[in-house]
Amino acid sequence: MKKTTIKDIARALGLHHTTVSRALRDHPDVNPETKKKVKEMAEKLNYQPNLFARNLKNNKTNLIGVLVPEIQHHFFASAISGMEEVAQKHGYVLLVCQSNEKYEREVMNTRALMGNRVAGMLVSVSQTTKSDEHFRWFLKSGGRIVFFDRIMDIPDTINLN
Repeated sequence: MKKTTIKDIARALGLHHTTVSRALRDHPDVNPETKKKVKEMAEKLNYQPNLFARNLKNNKTNLIGVLVPEIQHHFFASAISGMEEVAQKHGYVLLVCQSNEKYEREVMNTRALMGNRVAGMLVSVSQTTKSDEHFRWFLKSGGRIVFFDRIMDIPDTINLN
């Protein structure tokens, strides 16, 4: 099924797509009645904003990566729950990965999180981690890292133990 776009809403209402975009963002230059019609049509057409495109445009992301050894472990499940609560209050969404205590999977997950343009990562390293190069690579790209539980001593990171 094709996803509804701003242009689909604009076509349905006979408006320009920039007017629809502004209405969806509650821009003050858009008439309140137009905003109401746009939002109703967006709801009717099941419109979901493309956050990835918006983040690219604004050069900002609302994604935080979480990398833990095991999600099923009670400590990590509780930690993720608390992280999600705080992140949500500040407008962020968590992308959670687990390494299953494997260094290679930790590296792969770090690259996947980078590919999803996360703003930062909350990390508990695996027991088999033998290098910090993948984390240094993320830091060089402008990301931020907070290590918790199992930490690494890397400049420009935060360690919570």
